[in-house]
Amino acid sequence: LPSSRRAVDLANREVGSDQHPLSAVVGVSTHLAADWSDRAEEEIVEMLDREGVVGLGETGLDDHYPEPPRSDQERSLIAQLEIAMDKKVPVVFHLRDAAEDFFKILDRVGFAGPGVLHCFTGDEKAMRMGIERNLFISYSGIVTFKKSTDLQAVAAKTPLESILVETDSPYLAPVPNRGKRCEPANVIDTAKVVAELIGTDYEILEEQVETNLLKLFPRIGAYSNSD
Repeated sequence: LPSSRRAVDLANREVGSDQHPLSAVVGVSTHLAADWSDRAEEEIVEMLDREGVVGLGETGLDDHYPEPPRSDQERSLIAQLEIAMDKKVPVVFHLRDAAEDFFKILDRVGFAGPGVLHCFTGDEKAMRMGIERNLFISYSGIVTFKKSTDLQAVAAKTPLESILVETDSPYLAPVPNRGKRCEPANVIDTAKVVAELIGTDYEILEEQVETNLLKLFPRIGAYSNSD
């Protein structure tokens, strides 16, 4: 949880700022699922009540790597879903090569969103299953890569009202800065590509993404307007 604590500290400094205040989500990531514990649960619940914290995450399932074991990933995911439902906060999800089981878990525990499939790289079926469960689909710089033709085809079919864009900084810098350190400002390059893929003007996408973001994280608007 060190990164969550750091994020909360940064967000707390910015609450009430008129200079694009920062927001935080807190949780135990998929790759650290083996570290899930009662103490982690207690701390996440406490942090969710802090100013500047807008949601829980990231959590999810990842079958791309053999570790941590699936049993640990599922235990951590289910526990964090239950926290999110109890606290009525949105969830940032990490999903890779495990869509079928992931959505079964969401259905089993009764999670009905809102949430976001962050850095989405799945197929059209996974995209539509996410939207059916009140999840936004967030595209990173990967969608700008020349070889990402399958993902580009999925993005082109994603409804505008379900789209978000992100950087996943400091990783996955979009073209034309691929291979360099990714910065938040690079999200513009990703957004321009997504707008082209879905056949709309950049300005229209920009406006809709802001609307979608505030639907996903309503606390952002509240904290941004606080005194």
